[in-house]
Amino acid sequence: MAFQYGMLMRLSIMLLAVLVPAATSVVATTRASARQGGEEDETAMARPGCKPKCGNVTIPYPFGIGAGCYSRPEFNITCIESNNNEPTLPRLMKSRIFVANISLEEGELHILQLVNRDCYDKQGIPLPKEDQSSGGLRVYNPYTISGEKNRFFVVGCDTYAYLFGGRDDQRYTTGCVSICRKKIGGYAIDKNESCSGMGCCETKIPPGLNNLTLRVESYQKHRYVWDFNPCGFAFVVKHGYFTFNTTSFQQLRNTSRLPLVLVWQVKEESCELASQNHDTFACKGNTTCHNWSMGYICRCRKGFEGNPYLYGCQDINECASNPCKNGQCTNLQGNYSCSCDRGYRNQDQITCIEVPSETSLKISLGVSLSFSVLLVAIFWIYRKRRKSHVEKLKQKYFDANGGALLEKKMASLGKTARFFTENDVQATTNNYDKVKKVGEGRYGIVYKGILDKQVVAIKKSTVSAPIDPNQNTDPVDQKQITAAHNQFVKEMTALYQINHTHVVRLIGCCLETPTPILVYEFMCKGTLYENIHDKNGKKPSPPLTLAQRLRIAAETADALAYLHHSAVTRFIHRDVKTANILLDKNLTAKLSGFGASTLVLEDENETSILASEKEKGDDVYSFGLVLVELLTGLKAEEKEVKLFVRSVEGSTLRQTLDEEILEKCSDEVIKKAAELTIKCLNSRGEERLSMKDVLGELQKLLGTMPQHPSGGEEDDISPSPKDTGNLVGSSSAESAEAACK
Repeated sequence: MAFQYGMLMRLSIMLLAVLVPAATSVVATTRASARQGGEEDETAMARPGCKPKCGNVTIPYPFGIGAGCYSRPEFNITCIESNNNEPTLPRLMKSRIFVANISLEEGELHILQLVNRDCYDKQGIPLPKEDQSSGGLRVYNPYTISGEKNRFFVVGCDTYAYLFGGRDDQRYTTGCVSICRKKIGGYAIDKNESCSGMGCCETKIPPGLNNLTLRVESYQKHRYVWDFNPCGFAFVVKHGYFTFNTTSFQQLRNTSRLPLVLVWQVKEESCELASQNHDTFACKGNTTCHNWSMGYICRCRKGFEGNPYLYGCQDINECASNPCKNGQCTNLQGNYSCSCDRGYRNQDQITCIEVPSETSLKISLGVSLSFSVLLVAIFWIYRKRRKSHVEKLKQKYFDANGGALLEKKMASLGKTARFFTENDVQATTNNYDKVKKVGEGRYGIVYKGILDKQVVAIKKSTVSAPIDPNQNTDPVDQKQITAAHNQFVKEMTALYQINHTHVVRLIGCCLETPTPILVYEFMCKGTLYENIHDKNGKKPSPPLTLAQRLRIAAETADALAYLHHSAVTRFIHRDVKTANILLDKNLTAKLSGFGASTLVLEDENETSILASEKEKGDDVYSFGLVLVELLTGLKAEEKEVKLFVRSVEGSTLRQTLDEEILEKCSDEVIKKAAELTIKCLNSRGEERLSMKDVLGELQKLLGTMPQHPSGGEEDDISPSPKDTGNLVGSSSAESAEAACK
């Protein structure tokens, strides 16, 4: 044990050789010691005839080395000269507390505190406790342990520790736990907060404690992490001094002490009470008194330096470095002044500014006025040119987005496309404010706004424009641009011609922006997805009944059948999902999300016709996934779809159904709905039903449901009228908003 202690002391001394100079260079003892750092200043910090330093640490009064050199016994510093070229170690009184730095300005004593450790061999047998395992600390007035400047750390992968603290008759206990099963890698450490629970735990301690006791232990005796972490560590250390990293386990094995901050006061009474007795008051001339911890400390007034406890503070001669620019410095008590040179005047006591002559003043005024006029003229020309540039740019975007072609095409059909300006869109969305955003998908962001007293959904595309109108293009690019124009115009023309109850109506568009902005009717009940699935752990309320779900499915099928077979220009949707089925105030379904749609052109050849038929089958399959979500209440992911199919084939269907529809549904209706779903999900695309057939079966199924004039349940909401002229809502913005509440 004696050998271990001797080895530990040598390690401590080697560590102090590094820590003490670093600590004394970071925190200046006083303004005086920071001024020049010479032996004369250091001597002036101690009482005459007293040793001013111990090793590399300056010992300022009221602290001192030896009898008569300190103001009270608690400020006695023991300085033991070391042998073997080892550093001299200052100690507090005759204790084993090593002193690293004394700060008069901050009222702090920086000491080096032992590291608590708990080590085991490979079989989990505790190793003998080393001396530093007694990592507690007890101090007495005028010292307390700083809660602001220190932190409690526990380091290890199978480690927990307790910290017991006290102040007078008050007791305090806290703890930290750190567990990990694998070696800590850089990925596990937060660069902004390295000690975040993975191999390291950190917590604050309360202010004003005068004793600490640490106890560190292990859950599994480090058996499962022994190869990289045989020891656990617990210690209180100066805040900011310890940073956890992947090498901390090994470094702490070779570290016996770490810095800790104590707070001290010169006496245990308030400034108000102490200043009443001039003979015992510790603050000398040109100082200020500060209430501190459980008493007070003294500091030099601004403009003075020295030891506030010894002879008082002396004036700083600021003029030694002549800080006056364009003037001569005069030193004052605690300050200085500047006498300005000829041609300059005092702006304040220490600042000289040039005095302009009358001629130069006139010239300056004329130049300033001319410059102002020129600036206004330049700004006016700039505004005019910028406005012209913006208008030309908008026209280029309009043409680039196919606006002129769209106008011409719509005119040939005897219809008019409605165009909104960019200012209209920005005004109604409050310049695309996040508050106005109601949704976001692969092809754009949707905002809610009011245009012409109608509540509308404004879809701002996030897909880049096909060309940059400010760049020239070669003939090959021009062909591609023309093809893109024609395709966009065909799609927009087709969307304008869609007039179906269950398809979200396109109201207009804005084409004078880099990407087209489309304006649709607003659906106030949101998406079918939001009305089926939990949000933030809460189910939608009230839940959709089975009749409502089947009616929504039938309305969606009606829309898809129309797009596939009956529209003037037929569409393949290609993105059928619950997030693209919107609901109005009556829960009437309307299909949206045409960003991925494909037109079925009239002049298709045989190959493209076959391709389009296959894509129609894909729409049917996607519709089958919608049916899965409606029946199960689960997201139609691969695992859930397979589970649903197996339940239908294995006659365990009710176990997979959404519990919200189980009470009021008949087995026959559920069975037929499930069988229709399986037909839509057929892996052989050519064997899937057409959307017309799907619609027919859903309508038959709805017709068999009892207790409703139209075949639905009693609490079902009847379908909205087939009046497409009322799809947008009420005639005024206020009533339109109210209808959605």
